[in-house]
Order: sequence, then structure tokens, then C-alpha cells
Amino acid sequence: MVKRDQIESKMKSYADENKLGAFEAFYMWSKGISSETIAGFLSNKYGNAEGLQMITGDISSLGIRGPSDRVELTNEEVGVVIREVFRKQQQPLLDGIVQNLATLGESEKHLLLAMINSSLFDNERIKLDDLKLAYHAIFGKSMKERDFIGTLFSLERIGLIYLDRSYGRIEDIIIPEHVYTIQSQIESKLPKVVISQSDEKSR
Repeated sequence: MVKRDQIESKMKSYADENKLGAFEAFYMWSKGISSETIAGFLSNKYGNAEGLQMITGDISSLGIRGPSDRVELTNEEVGVVIREVFRKQQQPLLDGIVQNLATLGESEKHLLLAMINSSLFDNERIKLDDLKLAYHAIFGKSMKERDFIGTLFSLERIGLIYLDRSYGRIEDIIIPEHVYTIQSQIESKLPKVVISQSDEKSR
């Protein structure tokens, strides 16, 4: 069985050595997120999937088979320990995302606004069709499919979402739990939606 301090030491080394791709990949793996999704995310955000290769080797060397394995002595789930350590070490990752908020374009802001105003953002997973409906409800029009997918990839590149991939297709949007800690900073970058009087009367 793996020891808790082995996991803590491994994750600290990722953070200290600025191997944020591996650091984030380990968190994603602990959540049971597929290798295809992790590799796609890493390639989009970090430019390569080396972080997945790194954690795959480290997981094997630690003798861990899956997130539900148990830690020696405390009997905690490995995945739970990884996420606990992740929260303690996540500040460099958050700093990078906050810095990237300055690069948000109009389409990214509008899609985030649709997520947050419709309360879809409160869910860990968002269906693509639900987000399309929320966008249409707020803006009174639909986003072209190519623009929609491109905007989602932009949001993932910034680090705000993960795109759940299966056989090359995007199935769902996953909101990483650490993103909720900077929600107020995200909202401060978004436009305000003003409801017209005619909309109010029709309610």
C-alpha cells in the first residue's frame, strides 16, 4: 500500500518544479477522468501530454492501481488524499488562470455568462445542449457550432473547464473544483445582462 507522505511528496515535487501539467493531470486522474480527456486537456492547455506520461509512470512506481486504492495506516482513498493535497498546493495554478482571464474574448465571456447566469456553472458537469439553450435564452440567438466548439477549446486552454472527450468527440463540460474559488474574479470580467422593461412585464 502507498503511504500518504509518498503522495504528498510526489505532488509537492510537481508544484515546486513547476510541472503544473503533471500536477493537474494527477488531480484529474484522482477524479476518475479518462486518459483521453486528460491527454486532450494537457495538449490544449500545455502544448503536450507529457504530464500524463509522467503521472502514469509515477502511479505505477508507487504501486497504485486506481483512485479507490487505500492509503497505508489511515485507510483513506488515494483519490481523496490527492485532491486534499492538490487544494493545499493549487495557488500557482489559480494564479495562472486569473492571469489568463485578461485574454478572454467576447465569445468566451458570453459563454461563461450563459453558464453562470443559468446556474449550470453550479454543476460539476454541463451538457453541451443545456449550455446552448442557456446561451439562446440570454442572447436570443444561437452560436454557430464551429464557434461554439472553438470557444469551449479557448476556455479549456485558459484552464477554466475540462472538455470530456470520448472517441474524439466532446461529451460534456467539466468544471474543475478549484475554479469555483475564483468565481468572483471570473464574474468581474463578464458583461452585465440588463433585462428590458418589456421582458419584466412578460414575466
